[in-house]
Amino acid sequence: MVEEYSDEEMEEILDRVYEWSVEFSKSQRYEALTEEQKQESEPVIMSFTEYMYSYHGLSPEEWDEDELEECCPDTLPRKVSADESYFKSIAPVLSAFFVFIEEKGLLRNALNLTERVKEIDEQIIENASDPGNWGPAKSFVMVAKDAGVDITDEKEMGFFMLAQNLHQLALMEGVNVTDEKKVEKFMLEKIASTDAGSENVKKPKHKKIGRNEHRPCGSGKKYKKCCGRLYDPKG
Repeated sequence: MVEEYSDEEMEEILDRVYEWSVEFSKSQRYEALTEEQKQESEPVIMSFTEYMYSYHGLSPEEWDEDELEECCPDTLPRKVSADESYFKSIAPVLSAFFVFIEEKGLLRNALNLTERVKEIDEQIIENASDPGNWGPAKSFVMVAKDAGVDITDEKEMGFFMLAQNLHQLALMEGVNVTDEKKVEKFMLEKIASTDAGSENVKKPKHKKIGRNEHRPCGSGKKYKKCCGRLYDPKG
């Protein structure tokens, strides 16, 4: 894992590979994919690119089979909050993409990556379906998703996190959490006391996400095409 990396280089890499993915989407290799795989194509390519750099320290020119074998069945299932279709698409999408960029002369030695990712297809799917392989951030997001929370909505996620924290605090303070009225009363009291003590505290400003920025939610897509997956490249 890379402790620090260049945001500027990250953006340059993502922009470059995004252009490759656009070219790929117009190719016969892309057309040979299933409709589900086509839908997941851009998120798969961009998330793989980002994690190979942010977690494994490799730009596209440095991609190798050993790091791919760690990234695809380990890092991506642990970090990316996505539906099963995403993980089922990783091997077929990447294998087709690697062949394409080799044929176009965009990257050398990509065919070796093709063979390796095909070999670990089932392992990727199996690891992604096991909650024991998920990181803390992904586990939280998946719980929120199961609870019906829109995980792309910052405000909804904030309220959900607050509710979870208050529930844990209620447990610590001995509140009977099976009694919904007592829990509700406890939460309202805590929220009221927090609001009263923070009237003069300025609320933090949130950076506005541009339509063309990558990774606001983990999809690997640009924000205007966001599909609601959590990205946590450093977490």
